Amino acid sequence: MKIVCAFALAIVCIGLAHAQPAQTSPAATGPAPTGLIIGSGNYFSPIVANLDAAVAFYRDGLGLDVQGAPGDANANLPLRNMFGLPDATLRWQIARSPAAPGGVEIIEVTRAGGKQLERKFADVGAATLSVTVRDLDATFARLQKLGAPVVTRGGSPIELERTTKVRTVVVKDPAGHFVEIMQPDTLPATSAPASANVIDVTVSLTVADVETSVRLYGEVLGMKVIVPPGPPPATAGPMTAVFDNAALPVSIAGLQIPTSGIKIQLVEFAGAKIVAGRIQDFGSTRMQIRVNDIEEAIAAFKRFGGEVVSTGGVPLDLPAGNGVLKVAIVRDPNNLFVVLIQAPPAA
Repeated sequence: MKIVCAFALAIVCIGLAHAQPAQTSPAATGPAPTGLIIGSGNYFSPIVANLDAAVAFYRDGLGLDVQGAPGDANANLPLRNMFGLPDATLRWQIARSPAAPGGVEIIEVTRAGGKQLERKFADVGAATLSVTVRDLDATFARLQKLGAPVVTRGGSPIELERTTKVRTVVVKDPAGHFVEIMQPDTLPATSAPASANVIDVTVSLTVADVETSVRLYGEVLGMKVIVPPGPPPATAGPMTAVFDNAALPVSIAGLQIPTSGIKIQLVEFAGAKIVAGRIQDFGSTRMQIRVNDIEEAIAAFKRFGGEVVSTGGVPLDLPAGNGVLKVAIVRDPNNLFVVLIQAPPAA
């Protein structure tokens, strides 16, 4: 996948999705595993207060594919314990694009005292789903009808000069997650069918320190570093209008998850504040990672200041189909919630 992203970096879910109908996912195109991370599940998992409103945003607005009825964890205590929320009510649905393995796993959390998080793009803990679409105007019109707040100055798409001309706009989903929608003059090559609106996907994370995050996710855990840490290009100036920021980032980097090939952009702003949140707070975000040793992965996160939020603070057994997975959710140093999944060895 070619990245046409904000700062010019310009499978199937194994946890919750075992309760969902099987869906076709594109072939994995990422690098071979070289460390603890061996792949990913769903790459962007927004925590929301209203599942129906969020599904409408991602399905009816963006044009992602949502199949089947919502899942729930009413009879699944191990799953609620994975979240560290044994008394909560959890419902979810998965929205997919044929352009990328995995999907957007929308999680509604209630009866857990969740509060709305208020983050700006420059705040540590902010997560952005960046999508390249075939028709920006039609997508934006649908999102406007749904009442999606527009972040971009002027309230409408703007045009940028990159390696190619790109029209882009940033909106918020019903729980406040940033979604950047882009349409380049020349669309990138894609395996997605002509009927698919979303043809490329990248996730952007605002972090306290890009170099530290690259050490954790790249050197220690094994994501591939595709853009080393460094200042953004001079052409990044107009992005202050796209995300309505007063300042440009001081450093960016790009990573790629083994096997699945999902690309992650890391962004650091000078003097950025940390807006902390709990996993049940609306606006929190999760990402699923498959690992070959969950204990070592947890130890790595802890060395960098992360913590396990699952009940008991240890990996748990989660029944999945005819097997049992080892799972845990960790909060990373930047307030991203990472679902660690270790499958049993093949028979």
